[in-house]
Amino acid sequence: MCKADRPAVVCLGFFDGVHKGHLALLHAARAVADERGWPVCVHTFDHAPGSKGRALTTLEERTDLLLQAGADQVAVSTFDDHMRLMQGDDFFREIVLGQLKAGYIICGDDHRFGHKGAWGVRELADLCGRAGIGLTVVPEVTLGNGMRISSTAIRQALETGDTALAEDMLGRKLEK
Repeated sequence: MCKADRPAVVCLGFFDGVHKGHLALLHAARAVADERGWPVCVHTFDHAPGSKGRALTTLEERTDLLLQAGADQVAVSTFDDHMRLMQGDDFFREIVLGQLKAGYIICGDDHRFGHKGAWGVRELADLCGRAGIGLTVVPEVTLGNGMRISSTAIRQALETGDTALAEDMLGRKLEK
């Protein structure tokens, strides 16, 4: 997972598309990491948990985009039956603390984890508090018109042919 001889600042999420919202997480992580002298490790999965449509990026594309955006490492978990059935506190203990060596966590305000996404940022804050590690929950990132940036919104824009909107949310041009 995260290869370090010290704790890591860990960003949690799937990061499909690596859009402006994800970049906000990485920016927050980089600030904490630079202050503490720790690496930024982004945790993702080999495929989307509870997939709600076609992925915007392949794992390889996602990894490249995350590294370009400031991650030092990208840790990939296989989303198999064991992971799918794992409870949130087990995920936190086994993956976040055990494998990722998190000393600080960054996530979005809509982050869900554990079996059927039953755990959210409130539970994560409690787990972090008990483990003595820091947590920053990054608020939603929106466009100038107030539209929330999300992978789902990007997929919807692409489905309706609004490439300009998708590119605005991504913060980059799509490859043709």
